[in-house]
Amino acid sequence: MANWIWYPGDFEIYHGMKQNFDREERGFFWPAYWKIAEFRHSIKFSNKYNLKEDTQFIASAKGLGHVNVKWEPPLGPDGTRPPYPKWIEKKYRFGEIITCPAKEVTIDIIVANMEGLPCVFIEGEVIKSDCSWIVNDYSHDMIPVGYNKDFTRPEQDPMEFKYTSVICEPVAREVVDGGILFDFGKEITAETILRYPKELQELTLCYGESRAEALDVELCYLKQHLMTEGNDELFGAFESDKVYRTKLRAFRYIFIPEGDVAREIELLAEYKYVDFPHRSKFTCSDERVNRIWEVSEETFRLSSGIFFIDGIKRDRWIWSGDAYQSYFINQYLFYDADICKRTILALRGNDPIPQHINTILDYSLYWLISIENYYNMTGDLEFVQMIYPKMESMMQYCSNQLDENGFIYGRPGDWVFVDWADIDKTGTISEEQFLLARSYQAMIAVRKLLGLDSTEYESLFDQLKKNIWKFYWDDAQGAFIDSFSSGKKKVSRHSNIFAVLFDYTTEEETHSILHKVLLNDEISAITTPYFKFYELEIMAKLGQYNYVLENIKSYWGGMLDRGASTFWEEYKPEEPIEQQYGMYGDKYGKSLCHAWGASPIYLIGRYFMGLRPTSIAYETFEIEPDLDSFNEFSCELPVNEGTLRMEYKAKQLTVTTDKEGGTLKIGDQIYPLKKGELFALTT
Repeated sequence: MANWIWYPGDFEIYHGMKQNFDREERGFFWPAYWKIAEFRHSIKFSNKYNLKEDTQFIASAKGLGHVNVKWEPPLGPDGTRPPYPKWIEKKYRFGEIITCPAKEVTIDIIVANMEGLPCVFIEGEVIKSDCSWIVNDYSHDMIPVGYNKDFTRPEQDPMEFKYTSVICEPVAREVVDGGILFDFGKEITAETILRYPKELQELTLCYGESRAEALDVELCYLKQHLMTEGNDELFGAFESDKVYRTKLRAFRYIFIPEGDVAREIELLAEYKYVDFPHRSKFTCSDERVNRIWEVSEETFRLSSGIFFIDGIKRDRWIWSGDAYQSYFINQYLFYDADICKRTILALRGNDPIPQHINTILDYSLYWLISIENYYNMTGDLEFVQMIYPKMESMMQYCSNQLDENGFIYGRPGDWVFVDWADIDKTGTISEEQFLLARSYQAMIAVRKLLGLDSTEYESLFDQLKKNIWKFYWDDAQGAFIDSFSSGKKKVSRHSNIFAVLFDYTTEEETHSILHKVLLNDEISAITTPYFKFYELEIMAKLGQYNYVLENIKSYWGGMLDRGASTFWEEYKPEEPIEQQYGMYGDKYGKSLCHAWGASPIYLIGRYFMGLRPTSIAYETFEIEPDLDSFNEFSCELPVNEGTLRMEYKAKQLTVTTDKEGGTLKIGDQIYPLKKGELFALTT
């Protein structure tokens, strides 16, 4: 099969640029404020074929250029080749039929594109564009090409990612304050289509993730004024005299305050999305938990497209910290490796590195860790080999900002984020050191995987751990402090969560952190689903299933009680309802559909259903369901390319899987699972 081919990483960088330029805010666009990597504009593809007979091919390209076919001239009468010409060469235009002789031929394809992604598609019985081709940009050696399994036809355009689309009608129309409020029933990312029977008068569209936002004509985040003439093409265009289509936006509600005009309008939305397969199901005896799973899946699907993005209304950017959690959630919902690869490549960009990913120190470290995690999920050694040089240069970039203790610090221009929380960020902070230590472990694992020496990183890891305990462990408080520079000795949940999450603490230290930090209401609570993810994961690791379940039901369920149809960027239960949509000093600045809000899928799949890999890419796997939290449950979960099905009802547990290598663990008992066979157990 032939594929469109390009310089590896450039497809992701090109589409990542488009994604990161897509933020809209109150009538203007806000491109991402970090250095955006540039895709290459001029490249050369090359391949060699030893042809036994004449063959033909056609090359298509996005850009300008030509095809060059060359072979050695035939031997002379004396059995030697003439010194000149050294090669017989022929150049061809794109789109014409090219015949290659039955010889050893070298084919070079030159493509340049000033405005878009230079790429080629080659059709032929023998000669075709596949992974055997190599490419360079005239500054480095030839390397294997990049490609995407979804671009396999010459009529496709790799610069346009194809979405599935559905025309949606409002489920309700309501007269409010003389205007019309249209409710589409759920949040969507869609192009709005207006059809009207006569000449359009002035019209205002007020978009809202919430009803309150749409009805706030003055302060709603996304608002559009329409008239028959003078429309900004960036924000929409007339398809015909009486049909107007807006750009892609996220909303559930649209309010049109001009009620007389709105009554005559037909308002539709073309919902556009990537149709990831439905590989997971979960229901249990607790309807609140069932609803949380459903809303988590809806949230995650909306935030998953070409890439994992943070949220669908405000930023629409690719953030490394958000993506890192999405990789785990994906493992229990889609199990799609390609979106992980696209996101990893888009985030990293090119060398040399101008700044931390998204300008955030911790986000560069998450990126490094994600490579090892990706391999553990997929076993995709080819991708690890391709991305490793960028992993090494990122690690070196981070190593250039270590102090005498080996601690990483934020330089001017770096954002030391961690979380939206009251953390003492004076000097070097423990949260970043734990992420650095985990990054060293990722480097060790990947270097060993590639047959490279890892002693340097092993030494750095060992010394860093010693210094973390020396400077940040506080015996009096039985926990890690944020910073030793300020003298405050402030204890936050975040660094202590990392210490336990990464298995760095002793049994005694873990016990102390559990009781003196995690179960201590005097330590500031976490208010974002982002860090609730990590907090509840370690509580599950420590066997605190009741705590985890009650937090899922109260925290995510609390958002449902406040009308959420997708999960939010932040939730503070004590916050007044009239302030609940505000963030960043903006009354409607909070994202109400945020990828990091979908973590109950991971927590339920990994811990309550107990599915985990015991070797790379789920070659072997274990299921250890928690049979105490629900009276009944039924689930279907991906196991790499296979599927696990499990049901628990009336104390009867049944398990089937279409993949070899599984075991079921109940208490101290371990039961092997056979592919395609039903296993039943009465508990």
